Amino acid sequence: MSPQVSRFAAVGLLVVLILTLFFYGIMPLVQAYKSNADEVAVLEKRLVTLRSMLANKALVDNALQRLDSMNTAGDVFLKGNKAAIASANLREFVNDVVKESGGVLVSTQDYQTQSLDIANAVGLRLQFNGEINNLSNLLYKLESARPLIFIDTMTVTSSAAKKRTGSRSRRLSARSSRKSLIVRLDIFGYMVTD
Repeated sequence: MSPQVSRFAAVGLLVVLILTLFFYGIMPLVQAYKSNADEVAVLEKRLVTLRSMLANKALVDNALQRLDSMNTAGDVFLKGNKAAIASANLREFVNDVVKESGGVLVSTQDYQTQSLDIANAVGLRLQFNGEINNLSNLLYKLESARPLIFIDTMTVTSSAAKKRTGSRSRRLSARSSRKSLIVRLDIFGYMVTD
C-alpha cells in the first residue's frame, strides 16, 4: 500500500469517525436539550396559571360556590353527573312533556351540540305528531321548563302533505295519522362538568 493510499484511508476513517460521533453523540444531546427546553416552557406556563389561580383563590372559590348553588337548586342544569344520565333524564322529561301536551312521541335520538366552558351540552332530536294546540302547549312547557331547555331547530310539516306522497301514508299508524302536524325538534340542555 502506498503512503498516499494509507493517508487517504486514514482521512476517510477519520471523517467516518467524526460523522459517527456527530450523529450518535452530539445530535441526540442537542435533541434532548430542545425537548427539555420545550418541557420547561410548558411547565413554566402551567406554573404561571397555578400561581394566578392561587392569587385569585377567593374569586375561584366564590365562582365554584355559585355554580354549586345553582346546580343544587336543580333549576338551571340537567340532573346527572355523566352525559348518558343527563341524556336519559332529558329523554324522560321530553316524553312526559309531549304526553302532557297531548302529542304522540314518535322518536328520540341523541345529537351533539356546542358545549360551554363550564357546562356540557346534552342534545336530543325528537319527532312527535299532534295538532297545533299540542305544539303550542309543548312550546310553552319547554319555555317554562326547569331545568332550562333550549330549542336549536324546529321543523313543522302537515301530515296531509305526507299523505299525498302515497307510500309514506301507509307507514303511518292509525293513531298518528289522525294528528295533523309532524314536528321535528332539536333541543338541548346543559349539565355541569366536574
